[in-house]
Amino acid sequence: MARSKIRNRIKRTNEEKVIVTFAVIISVFIFLFTAYPLYYSVIYALSEGRAAMVTQIYLLPVDFTLENFQMVFSDSALFSGLRMSVMRTSVGVVAGVFFTAMVAYALTREELRFRRTYAIIAIITMYFGGGVIPTFLVYRALMITNTFWVMILPGMLNVFHMLLVMAFFRELPDALFESAKIDGAGEFRIFVAIALPLSKPVLATIGLFAGVHHWNDWFVPTFFTAGTDFHTLPVMLMRLITTAEAQARLAESMAQLGVARARDQGMTVMSIRYATMVVSILPILFVFPFVQRFFSKGIMIGSVKA
Repeated sequence: MARSKIRNRIKRTNEEKVIVTFAVIISVFIFLFTAYPLYYSVIYALSEGRAAMVTQIYLLPVDFTLENFQMVFSDSALFSGLRMSVMRTSVGVVAGVFFTAMVAYALTREELRFRRTYAIIAIITMYFGGGVIPTFLVYRALMITNTFWVMILPGMLNVFHMLLVMAFFRELPDALFESAKIDGAGEFRIFVAIALPLSKPVLATIGLFAGVHHWNDWFVPTFFTAGTDFHTLPVMLMRLITTAEAQARLAESMAQLGVARARDQGMTVMSIRYATMVVSILPILFVFPFVQRFFSKGIMIGSVKA
């Protein structure tokens, strides 16, 4: 009650009202400008393909159908890419968050010799890279090209994420670690039992960043894997959009009666394309609300201290 009374007593000036109104209008415009393409993809994917080609779609689907999504999950190549994306994101996030947090913990411990030198070397990699060909040669020497691990191992340490976690670890009281050492706990036990449980906000933050990267990345599987066994959904989507051969293959699959009776249902390459886009976007949108409460706190700590 007291807070509401104080808010009622504070009156905005005319200039503040104008600024707030202008900010709200701009925010709504930006929201509509960024959200409508996603909404358009959804309503197009939910529309009957041939009807969507001859009808201007703005707000609602035309001849609502789920056959486009059925086609996506029925196509063996697209479903294989979806499965590989799920596997890569799951393994990549767990491995990347754990390893990055472990390195960050080590670099915040004063007992580690040359820790500043290690941190400087890591930071240099944020600004300089070897390029595609040297990177490929290194991966080939490590014998991880054309394997699932080429998408996991190189990305286990992200320097930006490491800086965020280091900033969070510095905020933890040293008394916790000292008391654990007195009780006989080693560094790894302290890291797992004390540091990680207290770092959920920042771990959720870097986990979200890592998840978005692994789910959306098409560069690594495109350049460092041969064939289609390790191609993720973004690679399939890119080829579906840009490659005539992939579009012809999809059209041929749509014409097969055993897949989804595409011709009878009125599917088109465009409608399948939009359905694939929606399938690739929705998982990230569903995950974000569960980590949003940790995200704000984690990113603020890193922005102030890192």
